[in-house]
Amino acid sequence: MASERLTLDQLRSAVEDGSIDTVRVCIADHYGMLRGRRLVGEVFVADPQGLQAYCDGALIWDVHCDIFESTDYSNFRTGYPDVFARPDLDSLIRCGWSPGSTLVMTEVLTPHGERSPLDPRGLLRIFAELTEVGPITALLELRAGEGPLAPGWQGEEAPAFMQRWREGIELSGIELERLEWDSDRAVLSAELAPAEPLVAADQLVAVRSAACEIGLVDGHSLTAMPLLEADQQPARMLLSTATQIDAEAEGRLNDIALLCRPLPLDWVSAEPLTNGNAVAASPQASPYLAIAALVSAIGSPHAASAEQAPLSYSEAADQFDAADWPREWFGEMFVHDTLELARREAIMRSDAAADPQQLSDWDIERYGEVG
Repeated sequence: MASERLTLDQLRSAVEDGSIDTVRVCIADHYGMLRGRRLVGEVFVADPQGLQAYCDGALIWDVHCDIFESTDYSNFRTGYPDVFARPDLDSLIRCGWSPGSTLVMTEVLTPHGERSPLDPRGLLRIFAELTEVGPITALLELRAGEGPLAPGWQGEEAPAFMQRWREGIELSGIELERLEWDSDRAVLSAELAPAEPLVAADQLVAVRSAACEIGLVDGHSLTAMPLLEADQQPARMLLSTATQIDAEAEGRLNDIALLCRPLPLDWVSAEPLTNGNAVAASPQASPYLAIAALVSAIGSPHAASAEQAPLSYSEAADQFDAADWPREWFGEMFVHDTLELARREAIMRSDAAADPQQLSDWDIERYGEVG
C-alpha cells in the first residue's frame, strides 16, 4: 500500500525530529528533467512558499542543457533573466528512494509575477482546469543494461533493483498498479494508479527520477532511449484515460505529436501514436507536455489541421508548425521555441548520423542518458 502524501505540518514535524533534512525545490525543463536546488529543511519550512530564482534558460535549453540564440524566450539578447519558482505544496512528497529528502514541484513565474509561458507544468495545470478528461493511467518503461544496446542485467541485479524501486515509489506516497522486469526485452515497467492529470505527471517525473537515481547509486545503467531493433518493442510512456479519443481528438493529437515524441529517435518505431483511449509517447518526453497534449487534444473545441499522423520527426515538426489551434492553446512563444528546439536537433542529427533508421555512436552519446 502507498503511504499518505506529505503535508506541510508533517514536513515540519519530520524536520524537527530530524527524519527529514533536505527539501528539493524543483522545476521541470522541456523534457521533464528535474532542475532546481536542495534546501536545508529548516530553511524551507521557515518560508515554505518563498520564491526560488533560476535562470530562465533552463526552460528552453536542449537535452544537454546547451542554450542557443534562435529561441525567443531566452537568449543573449534577453540577458537570461531569472524566473521565480513558487513551491506548490500540494505536490510535496517524500523521496522514498533517498532517505531524509523530500521533493516539491513549483509554479514558475516571470520577474513580473506572471506565469511563465514556457513552464510545462504550468501549461498542464491550465489545460487540466479547462477540460474534463478525468484520471490518467500512466505506464513508464525504461531499458536497463551496461549500455543502450546491452541485453540487460544478470542474476539478482534486476530483482534487487526492482525491490528498491518499489520501496522508493511506495514510500513516496505513489500508488502502483504493477511493477515488472521483462528480461527478454531488458525493460523495467511501472504502471501507476489512475490520478488527475497534474498529479499523474508529477508522479511520472518522480518515478523516472527515482529509477535513474537508484541506478546511479547502484552502478546500473538505465536509459529511456528507444530500442531500434525491428524485432523488439521499444520502451515507451503509455498514457490512457477513460475519456475516448475520438477521430477529431486524434487529429488534434497528430497536430501536436511532437510533444509526445520530442527527439529524432522517438520516431524510428512504427508504433501508432494512439490506440483507443491511449497515447504511446516516448519515455524521453516530458510527462507534463505529453499529458498536456492528450488533455488539450481531447478538450480543445478547435478543428484538427492534420489529416494523418506524422511518420517522421520532420513531419511531426511541420504539422506542429502548420496547425493554428496550438498557438492559441500553448501560446505563440511556446510553439516557436519548441520548433526551434526540434529543428536544431534534426539538423544536428542529420549532420552526425546520415541514416535516420540507423543507430550511431553519436546517438548513443547524445540520447543514451536522456530521461
